[in-house]
Amino acid sequence: FGLVSRLPLTVRDGLVCAVAQLVFARNTNAVAALFGDLMLLPQDKIADAEYRRDLELALHRAVSRVLRFPSDGISLPSMRFDKLVGEVATLAPAFSFELPPYFLNNARALASLEGLALSADPDFSVLQAVYPYALTTLLRGRAESALLRATLRDLTLDPATGDLDLGRILKLVKQLSALSGRSQVRVVLDVLCTPGGRALARGTIAAQFRLRPRQLWRWCERTASRFRMWCRQCVASRNPAGDGNAPLKLV
Repeated sequence: FGLVSRLPLTVRDGLVCAVAQLVFARNTNAVAALFGDLMLLPQDKIADAEYRRDLELALHRAVSRVLRFPSDGISLPSMRFDKLVGEVATLAPAFSFELPPYFLNNARALASLEGLALSADPDFSVLQAVYPYALTTLLRGRAESALLRATLRDLTLDPATGDLDLGRILKLVKQLSALSGRSQVRVVLDVLCTPGGRALARGTIAAQFRLRPRQLWRWCERTASRFRMWCRQCVASRNPAGDGNAPLKLV
């Protein structure tokens, strides 16, 4: 107690991206790629294809032992932070992790705080506290952070076409809305009110206008269709007894 640890900004961004990749995308390979930004491994080791493949397999097995994902695709997985720390500790000697003092200090502190919280509330989930912050930071992401921008693109673009996937963006908004208690519209407006959020929105829109005309038209049709569906869902959630197909009225 009384000990203060300061994490480098790149490590903080790496933690935000790792949480989002792990919980939202369930992509352990992307988490392994972030170990350089987390300063757990030098970049030359991550660049080694064989080493990287072994790390990805080991990390996937470790995560599958501590995370239990629900079937609805929205609720957060169950996880004990102390078990996650234990799994990382078993991987450390096998892959020669470089564990800086601040990493160990914060891991111990979080494990202790989780134990205290669980003694008061057996249903406490550390992800309930961490994940909304990670999503908010990612969506509002600082314009100067290349890592946050790259992770947000990775989470919101269709890997097959490279187009903006509105379904993924709406899933991010729905999760943040459900966890924060704010409406989905308020979540979007809060993000767009930040310089980083506006920069990311402009960059995403500009990327779509660089598409060929036919691709752009198809993207506009898909986006408009999904937006109309989202609006109807918002109206239906506010008025469950009403007609979800009724025309929207601006008040």
